[in-house]
Formats: sequence, structure tokens, C-alpha cells
Amino acid sequence: SYPSRSAFGMHRAARMKKRLSLLLQALVSVILLAWIFWRPEFRTQVWQVVTSADPAWLAAGFAVAGLGNLLGVVRWAVFLKVLRISLPVWEIVRLSFVGLFFNSFLVGAVGGDAVKVVWLAARGHNKTSALLSVLMDRMSGLGALVLCSLTFMLWRLDWLMSSPVVAGVIRFVFGYLAVVILLMAFSFVISARGLTGRLPQRLPGRRVILEFTDTYIRFVSAWRATLVASALSLVILLAYFATFYCSARAFGVNLPVPDFFAFMPAVDIISALPVSLGGFGVRDKLFGILLGDLAGVPMAQAVSVSLGGAVLSLLWGLFGLALLPSYRQVVRS
Repeated sequence: SYPSRSAFGMHRAARMKKRLSLLLQALVSVILLAWIFWRPEFRTQVWQVVTSADPAWLAAGFAVAGLGNLLGVVRWAVFLKVLRISLPVWEIVRLSFVGLFFNSFLVGAVGGDAVKVVWLAARGHNKTSALLSVLMDRMSGLGALVLCSLTFMLWRLDWLMSSPVVAGVIRFVFGYLAVVILLMAFSFVISARGLTGRLPQRLPGRRVILEFTDTYIRFVSAWRATLVASALSLVILLAYFATFYCSARAFGVNLPVPDFFAFMPAVDIISALPVSLGGFGVRDKLFGILLGDLAGVPMAQAVSVSLGGAVLSLLWGLFGLALLPSYRQVVRS
């Protein structure tokens, strides 16, 4: 029938658009990495930095990254309990690490959140509740990012603004945070006043605002669990920053913790934008600019810190690969 063909065409167009977006992101990452590593002498310098790394600090970074991932499992379990989705601890761990694997190594194929929702739906759980659990998990992390970003950046603002180039990056990040805060405040107000149904259909970001409002209701009704999850989110984000700090120490960059944590929100926010594939290229260039301008760190060291921190985080996704066969068995049954 005509409607089914129309729906199929829309689905196909959406898939093509997604593939084109991924192709462009991959192209950006390849171009930036090729630009960074173009000179043979630079590659030699990076190799010298990497081969002289302190294994104790690398091990510490790997452990800290693992702690952050395990606390992420606990945080999602908190929201599952709020939504009355009962799962054994092992199932929550398995789902979380399989989702981490998809996010880490299959960027753009199927998101880690979608992996969780599909599995829960296959086991007969309510799909709306499953979606809400991952949305609450994400929003909790977003709130922690806003709080930590403002705290650490304002704490060392004079130092961050001492470089004109870095100052431009910081202004962009403050602008981004302002938009996020306004969006969250706006969605909270219309949720509290029951005005969500009156939003114009063509309002930009309407779907996101509606998702926010549904989540706020759950946050308020389960405020004790929200506080616990928020505390976990702060520790998870600090563990992420600390992973890169350990990478910095491993590669010979000894910057005070407050200074290092002051520019990490800028790296995290900008590299998470859908510009490159997994942040590769963008994150490495940012480390080179920020560490170079603020602390005089050579580009080879800065790029090594960036790649080292990313690898330490990504390695934990391999545990999800080992658990993938059992996940597929449940989904296909």
C-alpha cells in the first residue's frame, strides 16, 4: 500500500542520512589525525613519549576508568528500581557493559542506550519505562557535567583566560552550558505548570523538551533516589577526568589537579559534539591547544595524554564484547 511504501521510504532516507553523518564524522577524525601525525619527526616524538610511559600511572588510570564504569552500573540500577523494573544484578552488569561496548567500538551502529532498551523489551518489560530509565541516567550525567564544569572552570577562570585561544574555547563552552541550563529550566517550568501539550508541533527541540519533562516528574517523585544518582554522577565524571589525569602523569605531564580538571569540561563537551567519530581528532587537537597554551606542554606529550586517556576508557568496553553472545541469545529468543 502507499502508506507502507511512504514509511519505508522515510525509514530508508533516515538511514541514509545517518550513514552520511557517520561518514562525515569519520572523515573529520581521519583528517584531523592525519594533520596531527603528518610530520615524521612528530610521530617519532610521540613514540618516544609512549615508550617512556610510567606503567604504574597507566594501571591507575585503567582502574579509575573501571571504577567509573562500575558506578555507572549502580546509577542505572537506581533508576531501574525507581521505575520498578526488577532485574538481577548480573543482568544489569551485562547490559551495561554490552552497551558500553557498542558505544565504544561500534559508534553509530546501535547506541548503547538502544541496546538496553531492546533487551528489556525482549524480556517483556515496558518499553516506555525502559526508555525512561536510560534517559534519566543520561540526564543525571548531564546535570553533573553542568555542575562540575561551572565549578572547576570558574575556580581557575583567570588561568584559563590567560591565553586568547583558550579563552575563545572557554567562552564557547560557557555558551553551550547556558543553552543547556536554559533548556532544562524551560522544560522544568512547563512541566511544573502542565503546559507540555500546548507546545507548538514545529517548535525546535520539542521532542527533547517533552522527554525532559517526563523525566522531571520521575526525578521529583523519587527525590531520594535522585540525590543518590546525582552523587554517583559526580563521582563518575570525576573518575573520567581522573583517567586522563593518570594518563598525563604516565606521559610526564605533572599539572596540579585543579588546573587539569579546570580544562577537562571543555575537552569533554566539545569532543562529544557530533563532529568527529568518538571525539577522535577533535579531542587530541584540543589537548594540544589547551595543554600547550596553558602549561607549555609539547604537542607530542599532549596528544599522547589524549589518546592514552581515551584508550584506558575504551578498554573496558571489551568486557562487553565477551558478554555479547549471551545478550544476542536473549534478544533473538
